[in-house]
Amino acid sequence: MNQEAVMVPMGDWADARLKSLGKNDVVRFNSQVGSGFGKNIENWIGRDKAYPSNVLHLATECGNKSHSAAFPEALPEWFIKLFTDEGDLILDPFLGSGTTCAVAQKLRRNSVGVEILAEYCDLAETEVQTNDYQLFEKGVKNGNRNGSRNHEVH
Repeated sequence: MNQEAVMVPMGDWADARLKSLGKNDVVRFNSQVGSGFGKNIENWIGRDKAYPSNVLHLATECGNKSHSAAFPEALPEWFIKLFTDEGDLILDPFLGSGTTCAVAQKLRRNSVGVEILAEYCDLAETEVQTNDYQLFEKGVKNGNRNGSRNHEVH
């Protein structure tokens, strides 16, 4: 997991907040709602970035691309940065307008999108640079080629 890739700037509030620490700020203070989560504010001193809250705050623009479930690029971008490295493979089993695969390409990840509706495949092709790969060789049965066993994926 690449937590550093999604850290956010501390902001101006940190200077004032970290100047005078209370008794609960210098020890791990557990959340009062009983969630089991806690924090030690003293650990934030000297940092310029922090982990984001557990709520993502993203702009709602997405330029609805003739798809009923379009979302902003920032949504898949956040998760792609957090959970993958450059060159990794992203699988989008519900391709739709292709936003996730387009963002994956911008972040130098490989991607595969699966979509059952031809109209959405056409829509996604306008957003994503496509490459055609053949999963199986035509005319080859049961992994045999030229009479010898073939263990490669095609």
